[in-house]
Amino acid sequence: MMNNEDFFGMSTVRPHKAVTIKGEYHALRLADRNDLWYIGGGAFQPWSFGYQARPVGGASSLANLYDVSTDWTVNAHVAATVYYGYAQGRAVTQLIYPRGKNGHLGYLELNYKF
Repeated sequence: MMNNEDFFGMSTVRPHKAVTIKGEYHALRLADRNDLWYIGGGAFQPWSFGYQARPVGGASSLANLYDVSTDWTVNAHVAATVYYGYAQGRAVTQLIYPRGKNGHLGYLELNYKF
């Protein structure tokens, strides 16, 4: 999105030629504390243009995101990815979601090339 800042760091290690492990940290914040927090998936709803805007009460810090993923190439046709991310909600998120400001996302992905 256009109105946020993302300060981040990442690390990648390859303990084996078939395995890659990546870790990232992101400090997400609004570029201007007088702006709104825009949330949505894009222009697919004609009545809202796919976005919502939430007032942030002068706060600017959205979240700290910590994530790790592992890619494993089994062979030329098969690869797998495991991902886990944890978002630690900060001032803006806590203002809007006081009972559940943190978030978790994980997935397992299997790719087959033919």
